[in-house]
Amino acid sequence: MRLAGVSVAVVVFVALFLVSIWPEPAVGDTTAEAWDLPELDGEGRVALTDFEGKPTVVAFFASWCTVCEHEIPELLALSEQIGDEVNFVGINSQDNSQGMSDAEKWGIAGAWPLAADTGNGNGSGMSAQTFGARGMPLNLIYDASGTLVHVQPGGLSTQNLLALLTELTEYEA
Repeated sequence: MRLAGVSVAVVVFVALFLVSIWPEPAVGDTTAEAWDLPELDGEGRVALTDFEGKPTVVAFFASWCTVCEHEIPELLALSEQIGDEVNFVGINSQDNSQGMSDAEKWGIAGAWPLAADTGNGNGSGMSAQTFGARGMPLNLIYDASGTLVHVQPGGLSTQNLLALLTELTEYEA
């Protein structure tokens, strides 16, 4: 019994240590702000500079992400509520195949600009290399000038997003 308790304590310590040394996302880092990716389903490009002038919410998603199943439709409803006040962009990341079918299933195909994080594979691509994402979902908020003001690894409720948009941007909820 005592050995099990010591083992659990060691595992918890190692996990906390790894989390503490993991690189933090670079909020305000200009190299993290200049992304330009291929459209998820098309020949064009989707770039951050396309959205300057309004706050922008970027939702990274993957077909294997169970949190995305609930979060993306909720963010879509919020984007419809907010209207043209804030840009919403979807980026399929750490995924190899089903990005467009998931975007269609969740209703964001045709509603938001959609891009492909071309790194593919787990642990590669912009989401992991630039923002330190350890999984999906990952949400970014940029202000109207295109400066990264918030990185949200893991799920993001619509209430928290509205609070962040009010606090960190010029958007009034």
